[in-house]
Amino acid sequence: MAEAANTRLGNRLRSLRQHHYSQVVTQRQLSTALRLSGALISSWESGSAVPPEDRLNGYARFFCSERSIEGSVARLLPEEELTPDEEYTRERLFEDLRALRNEVLDEPGDFGRETGALGGRFLHYADGQPITILCTPLSARQLGYDDARAQVADLLPAVQYTTNQHHPNYVRNLGNADIDALIELVGHVRAENPTADVQWMTYDRVSSADQFTGHLILLGGVDENIQEVPDGTVNVLGVLRDQLDVPIRLQWDEDGIEFDGEVQVLLDGEGIPTSDVEKVQVREPHRPEWVAGTSDSRNRQYLRGVPQLLSDVAIIQRTRNPFNPGASATRFGGMFSRGTYGAVRAFTDARFRSRNEQWLENTLESEDFWMLLRVPVIAGTTMTPDLGRAATRIRTS
Repeated sequence: MAEAANTRLGNRLRSLRQHHYSQVVTQRQLSTALRLSGALISSWESGSAVPPEDRLNGYARFFCSERSIEGSVARLLPEEELTPDEEYTRERLFEDLRALRNEVLDEPGDFGRETGALGGRFLHYADGQPITILCTPLSARQLGYDDARAQVADLLPAVQYTTNQHHPNYVRNLGNADIDALIELVGHVRAENPTADVQWMTYDRVSSADQFTGHLILLGGVDENIQEVPDGTVNVLGVLRDQLDVPIRLQWDEDGIEFDGEVQVLLDGEGIPTSDVEKVQVREPHRPEWVAGTSDSRNRQYLRGVPQLLSDVAIIQRTRNPFNPGASATRFGGMFSRGTYGAVRAFTDARFRSRNEQWLENTLESEDFWMLLRVPVIAGTTMTPDLGRAATRIRTS
């Protein structure tokens, strides 16, 4: 009987550790050098889990030079320190390991791996529980909706398609305030979790807590301004909002202009973030950044009647699902839709997701954390934030 692909990969990793160098490298030495747990190394060698590509690159870098084990502590050599011969060895070894990994992914079955089909970890849900994405609906003001005019179909066609479920051209997701983030997220989550049941709804479609018993992903955030929700949902959303409480508040300016507001980090007397309102001494403000100009009193430049955004302020959070402690709740929310989309892209963009996951796992408790960050916007394009850059991060748990 042919050897399974996951077994071949596991055996190759074990062989590297035990036979590649003149002396055996222990799992403890390797895990220390790669900044991983010994249990994770063991699971990869046994074939019960499949390492993501960036971890295989770490293997290749460690085993490309015997200098990795010189001295009293094994270490991972910086790429810029590799000689041409070592770099050649690294590339060949990485291609070999990546080919074995691809064979594993091409075979049917999951092998109990802790990475998704794309190799990611943050948006991979290995337990197979359903995944529900909660989205923010566009408000009546944002849509230009008026009930009296709606009764006689005297609304713009797109508004009718959004708000009238009886209209032949009704589009379920047209009224979603974060549709770009939703499309990005649904495609990625389904790709990482091919057998998972993935559903989504806006907050105004919530009918009971039974809809929240799997993994939750929140787009745009649940805040105290949720209004016009169906009867019976306020308590459900209230519990969710309270359990996801973080020392961050969104405060819009009193003039009511859509673009004028700030995100406040609540601090105690020692400057430590706190959610306890009785301990709050300082509200640290963080505002979006705009193109400078003379179009308004805030020194912003307008184009087609709106100020031009340079960076949005967003939050990323993960904690337990308050309705099911065995599942997670994840939140991606910006002051504007740009921030929400950028926060999602931090873990879906193939160019950044591995390094962002690695930064998160090395820096924070990846299953219970929050962070406030900046999402840059360049020439009208929302850029993917690099969490490893200090300029990206505003505050973290």
